[in-house]
Amino acid sequence: VTIASLSSMQPENAEISQGKQYASKGISSLLVQSCCVGDNEDLKYAQFVIESISKKSSSSFSMTGLTGSTNGHFGVSSHSGEVKWQRTKT
Repeated sequence: VTIASLSSMQPENAEISQGKQYASKGISSLLVQSCCVGDNEDLKYAQFVIESISKKSSSSFSMTGLTGSTNGHFGVSSHSGEVKWQRTKT
């Protein structure tokens, strides 16, 4: 088993594209450093990273059909682009 390490909270969510690059090279285990820091966004950020790296759909176009994802009730928006987090990288 090969494990690749990623830094969390990269500008423009670059950890997502980096994780997808590792996955395309056959690396099936990723360690996202400082993903959980003890704040109220731990779960939302971890879910965002896991789902974004593992989804096979287009990262430039997505239509979920879920009103909650569009209006932000689920913590992230369905539009493409950088997701803004309240936490800051330490």
